[in-house]
Amino acid sequence: MVDVYPLPIILVGIDVPYLSELRSELTQAGAEIEAEFPSPVAALECLRKSKERARLTILQLGEGCDDTEVERLAGYFIGWPIMALLPGNGSLEVIQRIYRAGARQLVQVPLNSEDFHRALRQIALQVDRVSSNRQVLAVAGVTGGCGATTLAINLAYEIAHHFQRSTVLAELTLQVGALPPMLDVHPTITLPYLLREIHRVDDLLIEKALIPYGEGLRILSGAEHAGHVPPTELAHVSRIIDGLKKLADVTVLDVPGTFNDADLGVLHAADHVILVGLQNVPSIRALKLFCEAFPEERLNHSLWITINRYNPTLRGYTCAELKELLGLADIVHVANDYKAAIRAINQGQPLRKVAPETPVLRDLDGLIKALFGLEQPAKQRKRLFDRVVNVLNL
Repeated sequence: MVDVYPLPIILVGIDVPYLSELRSELTQAGAEIEAEFPSPVAALECLRKSKERARLTILQLGEGCDDTEVERLAGYFIGWPIMALLPGNGSLEVIQRIYRAGARQLVQVPLNSEDFHRALRQIALQVDRVSSNRQVLAVAGVTGGCGATTLAINLAYEIAHHFQRSTVLAELTLQVGALPPMLDVHPTITLPYLLREIHRVDDLLIEKALIPYGEGLRILSGAEHAGHVPPTELAHVSRIIDGLKKLADVTVLDVPGTFNDADLGVLHAADHVILVGLQNVPSIRALKLFCEAFPEERLNHSLWITINRYNPTLRGYTCAELKELLGLADIVHVANDYKAAIRAINQGQPLRKVAPETPVLRDLDGLIKALFGLEQPAKQRKRLFDRVVNVLNL
């Protein structure tokens, strides 16, 4: 048994005959039941705005053991473990389908107390190993040509080499990838391949797909050559991201700027979102739309508006003016060093190896410190000031 269970519990679709016993077993395990829902649809509707805090979802499947319900929850709530309760006559084929859909543990009903608590303990151990201090950072350009991929590459490299945290850089494009030529790597297993073979993807295959790049950094790239593009399903992409998260302290996702349902799902589920724009009308308009679309919790705590190739003398588009226009407490800017960036790209190297003195790295390192709480950015100082004012006004 565990004294205090590390995750709050969400119960979904539990039949009345099993509900009382399940509540009792969870209480014995020191678990907090946060909410109960009659169906996955009800759970998705209620929790869609509070995905940043992970929960353990215990989902009861009917006689047909429809794995689409598991896949839907796993795809929408990336990183949330799922325990599926199955009728006692589940076949090996059914069990394999439920695991492939994203369940962490399967338990038969009626419950066997010892088996149920063993499954709970395994999930708790996985959560402690995988989720403690591990972060997923999603980098996305709001318009074409913003340099988001270049920033993602150098962000990941700096985290791995300068901040000494094991890091995975994953390119989520289904088209020909930019990482192979930009880093001079030649992948044998790519993201499109994993999606085409999603029925047999497991942690070992995901790890095999990663290309070591120096000490502490590994890469999952898009395709090196044009080929068949598999359909994009959020549940499938989420399964791969969940596997990546187990393999490093930090996962940096280079999210394409298509902003389809899968891309938006990834952005909503990431621990931090770094939206990259430029000092021009299309970028600022897109950034404003995103600021209006994201919930206030995301804006205040984990959304980082980043102006790339920043020119502090460009009237009407300075950080101070953009903060006022977008209604933000803080905006991150990255210096414009075109020559260093092009030299790094053409040599297939990160900036640290080609131009270690570039101000771009200074700005990226400042962003990384803010992401990891190593310094107090303006948005955090403002929140602290607001709390002090509220206390004084009591």
